[in-house]
Amino acid sequence: MDSAKKFNLFALSGSHAVNAFYTQLLIPVLPLIVVEFDLNYVQAGLIVSTYSVANSVFQLPLSFVSDYTGRWRTALALSLFTQALPVLLYGYAADYSLLLLFVFISGIGSSAYHPPAVALITRELPGRRGFCMGLFNAGGDVGNIITPALVAWLAFYFASWRTAAQLFVIPGLLWAALIWLRFRDVSTERQPLRQPLRQAARATFRSLFGNRPLMLLVLLSSFRITGFRGLIAFLPLYLVEEFGFGTREVGWTLSSYFILGTVMTVLVGRWSDGRSRTRIILALTILVAAALASLSWVSSTPAVLLALAAIGCLLTPVPSLVLAVGTELVEERRRSSSVGLIYAVNEGASAISPIIGGAVALWLGLRFSFLFYALMFVAASAVGLLLHRESVRREAALAGGGA
Repeated sequence: MDSAKKFNLFALSGSHAVNAFYTQLLIPVLPLIVVEFDLNYVQAGLIVSTYSVANSVFQLPLSFVSDYTGRWRTALALSLFTQALPVLLYGYAADYSLLLLFVFISGIGSSAYHPPAVALITRELPGRRGFCMGLFNAGGDVGNIITPALVAWLAFYFASWRTAAQLFVIPGLLWAALIWLRFRDVSTERQPLRQPLRQAARATFRSLFGNRPLMLLVLLSSFRITGFRGLIAFLPLYLVEEFGFGTREVGWTLSSYFILGTVMTVLVGRWSDGRSRTRIILALTILVAAALASLSWVSSTPAVLLALAAIGCLLTPVPSLVLAVGTELVEERRRSSSVGLIYAVNEGASAISPIIGGAVALWLGLRFSFLFYALMFVAASAVGLLLHRESVRREAALAGGGA
């Protein structure tokens, strides 16, 4: 691997860390926001859901536009910029509704991130897609590791969650500039393949929605993100209310969770090259369901930390495997759109997740919400079994055609 490709992988993986800053930014200080605005569980969950709604609604249209124009670099740089700018405004949110508006705008920026980023990074080493996606998702996990501990520490140091959040505008602006300077749009190379916009959109959507393995992958990933988003949204409240954690302890716990997950993401991603990724996804989702269900009954701090460590190791590698499989199911000129479809449906599902989990917590208690999220992974496992069977049939058909 030459130095240029190494730097490109670093730049794109680093941009995923920056994207994670904005996805996770308010999670570790959610208990402080709940107290300041006097929110209930459903209102707390709505903060996370608002980000997901914006991320979902704009994901597919923006990913198609980046595919159609070939301007992956532009879409990625604008995404980082748009995510960063509203963070400055968090400090001036005088009420709950205004905070939701700023979160929504940042979510719009996030909606344009993953499709062009994945499309760009899979071009670097096409034959080592599992490794590339593992490295890319590890970059996101680095952001997940840094954010909780750093935001929690800054909130404690400045005695203000608002100041802590505002400081995170800097990495987004810097990385947007790096992406803009490092990469180039490919619209001139793609011009001969251009179709009229309506015709291209119809062909793209027909191709995506007619791809059965891709649709199964989208469904599996939606159940996966629903469970994950609910876990992360309510874990800080769970640790504070059930085990007496402080803000700093919550931050370090979340960071430790993602440290374990990052290591496993790279190892599993590299190991998956040349193996059945659908089989690995199936095994991991089954184990995650069991580990997540345990949060509803554990009663000691060591037990809950052990359960979280297991979830982190088993769950965190799944998204990179999903993206590796997804990018193999479509041709390159529709790769951004396929990733956009996965994330659009994912974020739509995860937008509902904190609200339903909040309602369950409100009516039955916070612990019961984790049983609901465990059921999401049971459903993901069922879909994973269908996906694996479809993958085996597809490989057999290709082998038969080659013979």
